[in-house]
Amino acid sequence: MLRTFRFLHGVCSKNGSVISSQTHRQPLLFMQQNINKPSFGGLAQHCSTKSALAKTEQPARNEEKETKATNWNTIYHLPSIMLTASLKRLKFYPMVFTGISVPVSIGLAYFNIWSMTTAEIVGAIGLTTSLTFSLFGLITDNLVGFVYCDDRLSKVKISFLDAKGKRQNRIYSVDDLVSRTELPKSFLKLYFPVKNHENGDVYKLVHQYGEIYDIHAFNKIFGREIDTK
Repeated sequence: MLRTFRFLHGVCSKNGSVISSQTHRQPLLFMQQNINKPSFGGLAQHCSTKSALAKTEQPARNEEKETKATNWNTIYHLPSIMLTASLKRLKFYPMVFTGISVPVSIGLAYFNIWSMTTAEIVGAIGLTTSLTFSLFGLITDNLVGFVYCDDRLSKVKISFLDAKGKRQNRIYSVDDLVSRTELPKSFLKLYFPVKNHENGDVYKLVHQYGEIYDIHAFNKIFGREIDTK
């Protein structure tokens, strides 16, 4: 009788352990199934961000392809544009030199190492040089070095110098340029301004000292006849 009771007790304990192990495994199975399920919300969001990026990058790529595909013909060139760019980049050095040399000269004069007259001469030279380069930089801002046009004379590319003496390019439609007859005359007739209807940028084109390779295209783009040399 005791043997029969022990046998039944052992069977019940084994069944209980098996049942308890199965109940513990079920949540793990459900967790694995949930992990393996694809997240359709995250996938849709990822696809939407990809499509948005593709839409923003597509116009930029189209503009680059259009610019590369356009055959640009040079119609104007200013031979001294490289020298002008170099001088514009040098305007910062006299300012730095003046800012350092003037206090040093005054300090040396204070300790009687040299006279105050020498300090005044150093300051005058530095100030004059800085003002000269700064004035030259202001006059030559937006100075046009090259002008290009496409084969159909519908677009124009203007290459000019910015305030730091670096080359910048702008592409405009010929119809967007303001005719020279509508623009005021420049100071001392050193240049004529090139302006467009899109913004207030004014470019300085010195045609008297530049080389015009295609007079017909030049006159058609800028809207007034010029006297050739």
